[in-house]
Amino acid sequence: MIEEVLDSNYVLLNCSPERLRKIWQQVRKTSAAMRSELAPTIAVRSSIPELEAARDHAQRGFEAMASTLLTEIDSYPERVPSEQLGAVRQLLCRSIGQIYAFLRDSFGEVMAADPRSRHEADYFLSKRFAQDIEASEWLYSSVFELCDYLDGLEKISHQSFKALVHQLRQTKMVPSEPLWEPTERMLVTLRDELAVKLREVVSLRAIRVDDLQALDRFATGISYHCHSLLTVCTLGREIVASLKAVDGERLEEREQNVKDLLACHEAVARRMFALSKNTAGLMSELSEYVPRWLAQIEKRRALMWSKVPDARERESVSEISNPEYFRRRFDD
Repeated sequence: MIEEVLDSNYVLLNCSPERLRKIWQQVRKTSAAMRSELAPTIAVRSSIPELEAARDHAQRGFEAMASTLLTEIDSYPERVPSEQLGAVRQLLCRSIGQIYAFLRDSFGEVMAADPRSRHEADYFLSKRFAQDIEASEWLYSSVFELCDYLDGLEKISHQSFKALVHQLRQTKMVPSEPLWEPTERMLVTLRDELAVKLREVVSLRAIRVDDLQALDRFATGISYHCHSLLTVCTLGREIVASLKAVDGERLEEREQNVKDLLACHEAVARRMFALSKNTAGLMSELSEYVPRWLAQIEKRRALMWSKVPDARERESVSEISNPEYFRRRFDD
């Protein structure tokens, strides 16, 4: 929140009142979050001496800031009157930099003192760390939104494909317009919306190669099958319409036209049946894959800062998750 308004003192002293009020609201939100969320978090003691020392230092720093700077911020109303804007500008010049430095430095110290970390404090204070955070959180939020989007879409597509497959198996005919219309809209949504969302996630920087390949397979497969299903149905309708338009003069010709019409219906229905089953299968796989992937991302977030610079120090995630690992590290 504070990085969004990390402007220079010149900007703070000369920006428009509208921009100033937006900055002020953001700083007040940050102050409130520090009191309601940060303070209880850093009040919890750690049994690891190095981590406890960093936590205690952060707590004492917060208490000093809360009793002075944050109290002064809280003394002003959320909607600052025009006559107090000058004082607020001066306060922002003093407060934004101090709050940002405290949050950044304290976090770097705490993370560097964590035995799971393989980085010095310099990494957590660097721009690279902020970029890693941004890439990781962007991936997490994107996959979270994708999971939520899929939850509703998969239910609709499952019902639609189930009805379509049942109809094709029973009638062995090209679906009629009233029955096909809802399915057609659903297929267009899968092809033009879902596939695009999948490719947007594929392009994110923090995605792993295995996940990238899996998601690309889903995006390509669903788009291809939906497009093929729409094309086959359209082509089948055109052929059926052209066969119906032919009137034979003799009984044999009319009987042959009926046979051709039934054969066409059956061939198109058979192809649509296969495509529908494949598309429904891909959607089912995707709806199972994305929640599992989201859970893996959530687990990795706690260990994402444990990047090993030396191959000799590389340890598996399973070993790191073992309590004996921490006892051994603590004894060392």
